[in-house]
Amino acid sequence: MDNKMKGIERTQYIGNGFSAYGGELKVLLTYQDDKIQDLQVIKHHESEMGKWALDELPGKIIAANSADVDGITGASATSRAIKEATKDALQQAQQN
Repeated sequence: MDNKMKGIERTQYIGNGFSAYGGELKVLLTYQDDKIQDLQVIKHHESEMGKWALDELPGKIIAANSADVDGITGASATSRAIKEATKDALQQAQQN
């Protein structure tokens, strides 16, 4: 994806994931100095069950500086989608 879109900084990348329950999910990753600075879920269609993962998982990923973290119990599909989208964004960031 072209990260020269309006409003996207040079250190920000959009990653795509897919949840079997909620469909498409997108994250906005801020990556600088080989470190995840911020991670926001910017598009999702998750249910209340998935909300736990939307609220908690980005913080765990930032703290670990990796998408390889445990998912949120009770929100497995959403957790997988967030991690998949984060890995997609990280791959883009590390290619720059």
